[in-house]
Amino acid sequence: MSEQSKINPEKIRLFHINVVESAIKDLAQKTESQFKINIAQTTMHNLKEERFKIGLFIDLTPDVISTDAKANFVFDFHYKIEELDKYYTLKNNNTPVFQGLLIATLLSISFSTARGIIFERLSNTNMKGMILPVVAPQKLLSLQRN
Repeated sequence: MSEQSKINPEKIRLFHINVVESAIKDLAQKTESQFKINIAQTTMHNLKEERFKIGLFIDLTPDVISTDAKANFVFDFHYKIEELDKYYTLKNNNTPVFQGLLIATLLSISFSTARGIIFERLSNTNMKGMILPVVAPQKLLSLQRN
């Protein structure tokens, strides 16, 4: 892996999206409430098959304490990445260390896609029209779930 391997988007294929969990406890009525958004992520890989999985955990809770409304989502995004070996080095114990740019790119694609899915899932609720904010890829990198 070179220090600055460029990402070639044509070699990244998102081939499966699994909505592992989608739980919505709706607001009693439509309000102008703001929502807190908690995000966490996990990564998994298969070097031999050049596959990568991003897990996203997204929880939405209203700022209003008087309601127990919430929405929880868990997604798995499965990628096939041609020439994956360009984006990591192996440590002494054969553990790969992936280039931050690759992980940030996959997280950005995944979160952007999740935003659209969540928007659609909330369209028939009193949370209709809620659009999750754009989140910097660097921030998503720091939200790793163990």
